Amino acid sequence: MNITMMSRWNIPCGASLHAELLGRALVQMGHNLKVLAPVEYDDYQVDKDEPYVSRCYRLSKGREGFFFNPEPFLEDNCNVFMVQNLEIMPMEDLLKIYPKIKERAKTVFVVHEGKPPNNSTFYKFNWDAVVCFDERYKRFLCNIYPEDKIHIIPYPCYPLMPGDKKEARLKLNLPQDKKIVFNYGIGVYRHLHLLTAIERVSKKYPLIFLTLTHIQEWYELFDAVRLRYKFIELRNGKLPINTLYTYLHASDCLLIHKDSAEVIVLSSTAYLCLGAGRPILAHNTNFFATFDKEVLKYSSLSEALEDVFEQKDNVKFVLKTAEEFVKENSSFEVAKKFIQLFDSLMNYPAASYEVSTLHKSMRIEASFGALNPKRFKPDRNTNLPKSA
Repeated sequence: MNITMMSRWNIPCGASLHAELLGRALVQMGHNLKVLAPVEYDDYQVDKDEPYVSRCYRLSKGREGFFFNPEPFLEDNCNVFMVQNLEIMPMEDLLKIYPKIKERAKTVFVVHEGKPPNNSTFYKFNWDAVVCFDERYKRFLCNIYPEDKIHIIPYPCYPLMPGDKKEARLKLNLPQDKKIVFNYGIGVYRHLHLLTAIERVSKKYPLIFLTLTHIQEWYELFDAVRLRYKFIELRNGKLPINTLYTYLHASDCLLIHKDSAEVIVLSSTAYLCLGAGRPILAHNTNFFATFDKEVLKYSSLSEALEDVFEQKDNVKFVLKTAEEFVKENSSFEVAKKFIQLFDSLMNYPAASYEVSTLHKSMRIEASFGALNPKRFKPDRNTNLPKSA
């Protein structure tokens, strides 16, 4: 099947991650994928683009340097045209060529919007199918689209990829004799107020608070703060998924603290990291509404950290539950659901994919390298972030 996806790509955001996990799984399953991605204004791209990625527009029409090249859209010969997170796209420009796209392809909108957008252009697209992640989204979408066009397909997880802690620490030059609490990404600043709690725990358990970010402002902030909190280990650099998983394997747990949002949200970071076999400590907000026992939702961070370090039964249960969740919602299982949707739109017989066999026949790398060596295998950046 020929599938074209309009989406952000290789960017640390939920829409981009969904596109990458789904798209790379589709490629692994033998489908032809074309990604139409924006040229980003900020240097947030975390990895090299695959050959099937074309950057042919920018997102914000009011900003200097905006452009929209319609040719990759119009010369395309796809069966399915899919858009991720429509409201951030250059909707007016897309709408002009949308009739031409719809003449030859079924159109699918993957909703990341947490509430009905204000821009009236958003409502002018006639989609063949609208995909959302859970019932929370469907409740407001039913006021916009016919209910029979709305399909719930869960947000995908990165497939299970456990790793050895000792080996990962050797690779990353991290100490073997300390506990490691991992903190990474564009939102590391959200954990600053937790440093006093981590400091209390550090008096009982020698630990490091491993913080990694490529955002210079946050790096400089933590660089100043670690003069007070000596247990902070600070590193600077971008984090391709394969390198991220090495850091997760080296850690005792991942900390994610996000305050509740006023719109419908989920934690793409959790979906990305659940497959590493390390507990995720999460502040109990609506970012984690889709999880029950798959993450360790804490009211007291100190108690949660002690449970992790002592490997208590509740932590073991969380890890077991997370593993089952990842198996049920891996990117390959989710991609299979999308293909079944595409087949139904084109009135094809339902395809059957032995995803479990696929998993057994390969070692999944962060790039989801091709099963067939004659097909493309992405060139991943394996350079480790620099240690401060």
